[in-house]
Amino acid sequence: MTHELKSPLASIKLCLETLARPGLSAVQQAELQEMMESDVERLTVFVDDILQASRTAHRRRSQTWTVVDVTRLLKSSVDGIRRRYHLDDSAFHLSAPEKIEMFTDPTALEIVFKNVLDNAVKYSSPEPQVQIGVRTLDSGHLAIVVKDRGIGIEHGQLRRIFKRFHRAPDPQVNERSGSGLGLYVVHRLLRNLGGRIRAESDGPGKGTTMRIRLPMSVP
Repeated sequence: MTHELKSPLASIKLCLETLARPGLSAVQQAELQEMMESDVERLTVFVDDILQASRTAHRRRSQTWTVVDVTRLLKSSVDGIRRRYHLDDSAFHLSAPEKIEMFTDPTALEIVFKNVLDNAVKYSSPEPQVQIGVRTLDSGHLAIVVKDRGIGIEHGQLRRIFKRFHRAPDPQVNERSGSGLGLYVVHRLLRNLGGRIRAESDGPGKGTTMRIRLPMSVP
């Protein structure tokens, strides 16, 4: 956690010191500004995860429930992740009905989507391919599947990745920034919404699939 706080702060400080030097071109200034914006975004996500993890540990259920268009919310979440990582349209493929409405907490569900999509991109190659499928079930539940072609997960880690502060002991995981809170927050929020999440992977280098199941109405 200390590293996740200090690293972007040190980067921002260095960029500010560099900006103070005379003779920088407009292009160099723009590059430094972009680096700082990226570090601020990284800090924001990290702090949000900490706050949300604290809230879910003390709250049984989200308080603001309303009718939500899941397809629209997913598209908005995809667009946000695409902008964060400067990806083109081909990075994501969404297969979903034009409109799916369910009664849930939109803020909590958006956090779930953004964290799962962020992981799918973060733990993939520089050119990620993420498939998202959405369908309704006869049981009155909604099934959402997010599949990537990334670094994959060892079988023994598939359940542990949802524990607070846990990060898989994999060099490729350690190469990427992370707090070990994102999937913990996802797991807790989904439980508050009456849903669940399961991770699947055929092993390192073979991608990961996240399966989310949610009730369409108040559980």
